[in-house]
Amino acid sequence: MGGTELKTDASQRWMLYSKDAYGSGRIFLTTEQKQAVEEGKKFAQRAYADVWAKDAHLVKRVRTFLGQHFYWHDRLVKTGADLEVLETLQSMIRGESVVLIAEQSRTGGAGIDAAPEPERLPSFRESLMTSYGMSYDAATDYIERYNASVDRINAALARSASTAASALADTASDLTETATPLGDAQPFEYTPDAVGGDVEELAKSTMNERYAAKMLGYDMDTFGGMIHALKGQYSLRGDDNVMFHDSGDIYFNGEWLDNIHSYAP
Repeated sequence: MGGTELKTDASQRWMLYSKDAYGSGRIFLTTEQKQAVEEGKKFAQRAYADVWAKDAHLVKRVRTFLGQHFYWHDRLVKTGADLEVLETLQSMIRGESVVLIAEQSRTGGAGIDAAPEPERLPSFRESLMTSYGMSYDAATDYIERYNASVDRINAALARSASTAASALADTASDLTETATPLGDAQPFEYTPDAVGGDVEELAKSTMNERYAAKMLGYDMDTFGGMIHALKGQYSLRGDDNVMFHDSGDIYFNGEWLDNIHSYAP
């Protein structure tokens, strides 16, 4: 069985084989072969693909190996980025469609074991490719969409904080300009029932859906449909109460959730 050299380190020569070639057509590997395969998987897992990608000769050998044994990777072999090629190889070694075997000691015999390389945790992209079977391109697209979603949430939180700070500053300024010195204050007469049931209309936020609809300028039928869509989006029950702000921002249990204007028909 002919293998392809991946790299040679201080003590071992690491060779690449397709699983079929390494097993010589056998369905089951011997105990010794299984141990060798596991050692190769650990070595590949500890390796940094971006470091390997800087070795042009190593990358060329990997492209040649994949092109010879895995024809469906033709696009990757010919036009894929060096890092993409090596991360794909690591994924295939983990899945055992490719085996990495330490075959030859440069010293010709047993020597002192080299210090183990520090264990490296898989990247987010590698985890998606390994755990969910995503391709490199699909994992990259997922990460980009995830990052964009986080950016939108952070931007909304920043807008909410800025609006609150601005409102507080305006209120403080108004109080300073209109406050009457205590020496000039006039006595006031208490009038029962002076405050009616519409006091919540003056609030900047409310949990009452009807007041919220009026505050945000929607008729109740339209607003009810918007609320139903939002609660369905976040798996909330009909009796889960949310807080509506005059900016349209919605909070649930003290946490920003979304903006109700996004659900307008």
